[in-house]
Amino acid sequence: MNYPDIDFAALRALIEESPTPIGLYAGREMRILFANKAMISDAWGKQPDVIGKLLTDALPELDGQPFHQILDSVYTTGETYQATEDLVKLVVDGRLQNFYYNFTYKPLLDQEGKVWGILNTATNVTDLVLARKRADDAEAQLNFSLNAAEIGTWDMHIPTQLITWSVRTKELYGFSEEDTVSYHDVLKHIHPDDRLLVDRAVISALNPNSGSNYDVKFRTIGINDHKVRWLRCKGKAYFDDQGIPQRFSGIASDITSEVNTDERLHSAEQLAQLALENADAGSYLIHLPGNIITYTPLFAKVITGTEATGLTRDAFINHIHPEDIQIRDMAYNRSLRTGKLFYEVRFIWDDGTIHWVRINGRYMLDDQGKPLNFAGLAQDVTHETEAKQEQLNLLWLIDNSNDIISLSDWYGKLTYLNKAGQEILSVDVSEDAQWNDTPNLMPEDAQIIDAALLGGGRWSGQLNYRNHKTGEAIPCYANILLLKNPVDDAPLGRASVIRDLRADIANQKALTESEELFRAITTASPAALWMTDTESNITYVNQIWINWTGKPLNTHLGNGWLDAILPEDLNRVIEKFSADIEAQRFHDCQFRITHISGTLRWIACTGNPQYNADGIFKGYIGACVDITEQKQLQQQKDEFIGVASHELKTPVTSVKAYAQVLQAIFNREGDEKKAAMLGKMNSQIDRLTSLIGDLLDVTKIQSGRLQFNDDYIDFNKLITELTEDLQRTTTKHQIITELHPTGIAYADKDRIGQVITNLISNAIKYSPNANKVIVNTSIENNEILLCVQDFGIGISADKKDKVFEQFYRVSGDKQHTFPGLGLGLYISSEIIKREGGRIWVNSVEGEGSTFCFALPLNS
Repeated sequence: MNYPDIDFAALRALIEESPTPIGLYAGREMRILFANKAMISDAWGKQPDVIGKLLTDALPELDGQPFHQILDSVYTTGETYQATEDLVKLVVDGRLQNFYYNFTYKPLLDQEGKVWGILNTATNVTDLVLARKRADDAEAQLNFSLNAAEIGTWDMHIPTQLITWSVRTKELYGFSEEDTVSYHDVLKHIHPDDRLLVDRAVISALNPNSGSNYDVKFRTIGINDHKVRWLRCKGKAYFDDQGIPQRFSGIASDITSEVNTDERLHSAEQLAQLALENADAGSYLIHLPGNIITYTPLFAKVITGTEATGLTRDAFINHIHPEDIQIRDMAYNRSLRTGKLFYEVRFIWDDGTIHWVRINGRYMLDDQGKPLNFAGLAQDVTHETEAKQEQLNLLWLIDNSNDIISLSDWYGKLTYLNKAGQEILSVDVSEDAQWNDTPNLMPEDAQIIDAALLGGGRWSGQLNYRNHKTGEAIPCYANILLLKNPVDDAPLGRASVIRDLRADIANQKALTESEELFRAITTASPAALWMTDTESNITYVNQIWINWTGKPLNTHLGNGWLDAILPEDLNRVIEKFSADIEAQRFHDCQFRITHISGTLRWIACTGNPQYNADGIFKGYIGACVDITEQKQLQQQKDEFIGVASHELKTPVTSVKAYAQVLQAIFNREGDEKKAAMLGKMNSQIDRLTSLIGDLLDVTKIQSGRLQFNDDYIDFNKLITELTEDLQRTTTKHQIITELHPTGIAYADKDRIGQVITNLISNAIKYSPNANKVIVNTSIENNEILLCVQDFGIGISADKKDKVFEQFYRVSGDKQHTFPGLGLGLYISSEIIKREGGRIWVNSVEGEGSTFCFALPLNS
């Protein structure tokens, strides 16, 4: 094979002295062209005569090792091969030895890109590998020792949070050997009560100023076995030059057994004291010659309420309730004879509360038999004493109950019967022959009860008890329980609570009769009666409504009653009915129905909310009345008023004209008396004209012909003009205006002026003893508000809702004082409603009224 020209001298000079073993092998047969001293002597342990030999001849010990195959693969593929810490067996110093090398086989290419040789560089890492092996062996030995001592290890690289656990450490935390355990997993399975303790210990160890030591005892809960273990972990944190922790390592051991042993010892030491504490008992010892007392903290707490120390015997005695001192003295006098002390008295604690305490003890004698010490216990028996009192109270309630309460054995022999039972059954408990329960039952009931008690342990139901003297069968409701022997469940007796039903039966009979009477009354009533639940559903109508509609009762329940209402009235009725019930206020509306006769009938419906004894809303009760005839009369009246007012208007106008002419004539003639009379006549004609105008307005309102000519109004300007005119009509009252900016309203100026004039005139009229009327305007909630306040007679609360009704007048002794038809406020309210506004009154009788209306603000 031909090789390219190479300056072998230059190449040899470069590699000969290199400390790194270097060899050059040519051809597939791997002939050694070059090898420096480091390769020949140090690596191979050969002589320089290996140059020019085949590698297989120079190093025969490589046979059976993979290197020839690797070299051939590199030569064939042209790919470099690198190895790290590979085992190489070489004959050095006459014997086959193991060496570890990092080496590279790099293919060398000719100008045509073909492999012609391989460059081999190597580094002997035998010492490093062997040193690591020795370290591993030492670690294995350490682990063996730790495992033998059942101690686990852990090592944490803090910057990466990577942690190495020994198998034993995993076991201590309840993990298996195969589990991959993170630091988070360990923290998660530390007992919740110890987590804070561990966290604090870790934080302290990672503080370079704390000494970096870690030593803590805590419990773990095994992730797989759920076993609770006590561990002790000791370790140390390691820091870099900047004081930043880098490693955290240590050991862990299971100390469960020694902790349990300590706990058992501690428990044994405190067992006697614990028994006393569980009994709420404190102990004390008195050295009698010096009257010196030693005591436990619980004794002090039982006597004083606090675990005070350093108290004297007298200090404890001073806590005894003054009324119980004599009881204590008498008990000590007895103890001098018997050697034993027992008494129960009240002690007043430092906080002022009173507690019952039981004291008992005995004297301890010296060699001469004289009392030397006194040892005793104090127990808080407040709850026990209170329980006894509650038991006495319960027995009193049982004995004074209106129900029969009894105890008897299985064969019926009574062991207890309360007073009610003795009275109802006429039993005399002083006569032994009568102390038997079974004869007090009717025979047919006794057999049924016995079978039920044996089968299910209890029986409840109605039965008849027999009066022992009269033999009367008394209807009762009984609850009877079987009493059993707790050892073998054998029947011992029965406990009975029995209620005399005679009063209930009489009440039920009276209720039934009352219901029948109610039905008779509602049937005979000329009004249709109705009831609802809290959700406005009809639950009852009487026969009158059924007769009106011709439909059965069930069709009217719920919302079915609305089907009888004329469609034109339906929406109005629903809105009014729903609003009143939602507000829980008095309901009042009118509507038309189609009568069973086929005629239309007007119905007036009213109802009141109903409440139970606790004030909880239960629904409505109401009545409906047929007002068709009243409606017809109202229509006839309205027609008459319309005709009469129209017919009166023309002649009254003529009379006023003649009166004005005559008054002018008399004035010219100087006849002042006649002129004054005609002036009064003109005033009355004006009043009559106003009344006729009101009647005409009412007629127009009823017929829907009241016309409105809406336009933009400067509201405050209108108020000013009207009040100035009205002020000229009165010298007694001052009309005070408090006008705030109101803007522009869109309404009929004359009609709104009519309302304002009416309200101010009424304020003057109904406040004869006052001297002012206040008119106020403002804007609220996008509405223009006007209020007229007077300081006159006022309106009672039950009349406020009626003042806007047609023909409403002041009643009683004031009727003639304030004459009028009662139409002004009715007309005013209708005008305001038709202008889209609202009108109302606030009043206190005897103090005055404030009439207000609101109109939408023109935007």
